[in-house]
Amino acid sequence: MPQNPPLPLKVLTLLLPLCLATEFSWAQDETVLEPIEVSASTPTQDGVIQRDDLINRQAQNLRDIFVADPEISVGGGGNPISQKMYIRSMEESLLNLSVDGALINSKVYHHQSALILDPQLIKQVEVEKGTASASAGPGALGGAIRYETVSALDMLRPGQQLGGMLTGSAFSNEGWRSSASAYGKIGTQVDALLSATTMQTRDYQAGNGQTIANTSTEQYNYLAKLGVQLTEQQRLSASFQRSSDEGIRTARANMVGFAHPVLPNDAIPQSLARDTATLKYQGQQLGWLDGLDATLYRSEVDSERTSKTGRTWGETLTTTGADVLFKQAISEHLLKYGLNWREEKSAANQIANPFGLTGNGREEMSVLGGFVEGELHFNTITLTGGLRYDDYSYTDNHQQQFNSDGLSPSASVRWQATDALQLRAGYAKALRGVGLKEAFMLDIAQWKNNRQIEAEEADNSELGFVYQQGGLSLNGNVYRQTIDNFITTFSCPSSRGGCRGNLGSATIDGYELAAQYRWGDLSLGLSVADSRPELDGRKFNDGDLGLGVSTGRTWVSRLAYQLPAQGLEMGWLGRFVESLDYQPIGTKTEQTKAGYGVHDVYISWKPWAKETLRLNLAVKNLFDQHYYDQATYAYNGWQGKVLGYPEPGRDVRLEASWQF
Repeated sequence: MPQNPPLPLKVLTLLLPLCLATEFSWAQDETVLEPIEVSASTPTQDGVIQRDDLINRQAQNLRDIFVADPEISVGGGGNPISQKMYIRSMEESLLNLSVDGALINSKVYHHQSALILDPQLIKQVEVEKGTASASAGPGALGGAIRYETVSALDMLRPGQQLGGMLTGSAFSNEGWRSSASAYGKIGTQVDALLSATTMQTRDYQAGNGQTIANTSTEQYNYLAKLGVQLTEQQRLSASFQRSSDEGIRTARANMVGFAHPVLPNDAIPQSLARDTATLKYQGQQLGWLDGLDATLYRSEVDSERTSKTGRTWGETLTTTGADVLFKQAISEHLLKYGLNWREEKSAANQIANPFGLTGNGREEMSVLGGFVEGELHFNTITLTGGLRYDDYSYTDNHQQQFNSDGLSPSASVRWQATDALQLRAGYAKALRGVGLKEAFMLDIAQWKNNRQIEAEEADNSELGFVYQQGGLSLNGNVYRQTIDNFITTFSCPSSRGGCRGNLGSATIDGYELAAQYRWGDLSLGLSVADSRPELDGRKFNDGDLGLGVSTGRTWVSRLAYQLPAQGLEMGWLGRFVESLDYQPIGTKTEQTKAGYGVHDVYISWKPWAKETLRLNLAVKNLFDQHYYDQATYAYNGWQGKVLGYPEPGRDVRLEASWQF
């Protein structure tokens, strides 16, 4: 497998002059820009996952990041490369996923995630559920997830100019991780960070003690950031982030049990790498403008596999884009508007063409969109509305051209009924034009687009409430989500490999309720979520790739207790999923997805007064439960067996971190 340099100097060399070429005056005092916020024009139960929570839980992968949210499921087993995330039963491919503002949307190889990222490098994760607001960008049918990585300003302690951090971890099930970071400020205007992490795991054990073959992995993650405070009101920052994963795993990395006489599922070397570079400008109080955010980004994802016969092949996906956001305060009201542009190119490398014509093995698409979104305050009533327009252009691997465009409105109302109670309602619509196939499909067969493909459209209607009184917090919502003209591949007589076109309409009805109570240093939480997804009148099954999956009602309970004088924090999290009856793919009889309950605990200790040393113990799956996550592609009726991977059994994780 090709080895790329961990921090390509050519990228940093390009970004650095862009930072320094801008005219600016040096600020005399360090200034941290305060963001101007405009609430999204959807009333969803959105949330933010903070770095401290990820560190306490010793998060390693997608499941660890989102385990505390009952509306998010992560299937695929314990290998990070085979995991897929679902929000309200909708697959991650229906979301807008971004790292530091760089969108990574299209699919490379359907058994692999295109987004691998070390949770230790994350500052926070913003989750926008349901059809997203106008400012979330084009094509956010099921919502948006925005990952933000750490910077030097996040890591430096008060009064510190230079610093570093070393971290080492060991896992009983089974592997280790290490990381090193260096960061600092040059004067009061320039800050920089370099960070690197390595994680290596061996084949893990399921809850029944069985060792799951071909699940070992090597991951490397690197992050470089440079920030320049141009003036008191302006900041320019550049970042480069690289993540890579390598291992020997089955060709279908999420299906250990798959067997087929023509399509082998051999264990073969596979790798996935992503390079992402961003350049950001943030300004406030710029004459008549109250705020201006601009982001330029480029990301490249490379997937590679080597077969038993010695053939090496894979895919490349390159995304280039730019976003501009203007913010304006008008009296007590708020307004924001802007433009989004994105271009994506995919290619299959070394086409084998085993089943007929595959075209030229390359595709490209672009989208240009604009939006306006505002918030109006009238005493106890807040009205929020947005409108965006997107224009898509797509050329497929058979040189067919497609154009899609349309408007996406959104609106919501929030009523502060009492000091403690807020009621809200809203509606949002999103359009995603015809775009790239999964890059893997450019190689294996004559998967050809129907000429009459229509753009996908999503609608989301919600009712919700928030109640806060003293240490008690309650919130909840009910929603109906629809997705029309879902685009996927299916068999058809006109093409030897298959056709790609509109399959039908999906409807998802659901709700979420959450309660939290804080009493001094003790906090308690309980939440429940349930969604009922249907495609043309039937429940989603595990074979609805690119669309979603059906899971049972999910409960999450949390408890955390702090002893500040001793530098101790401890917590427990339980995730409980009820059983579900559904009809698996390949059979007309119903099966039951078994329910399960999994318990995680942690204790974090900072023994020194300056909190420079942190010792952490976390135990995942405390009672060694053997189970298949219900979001995993499990039972297959055609083969009459479970294809997917079980989740890892008990895992004791020990970590020490020294910040200096």
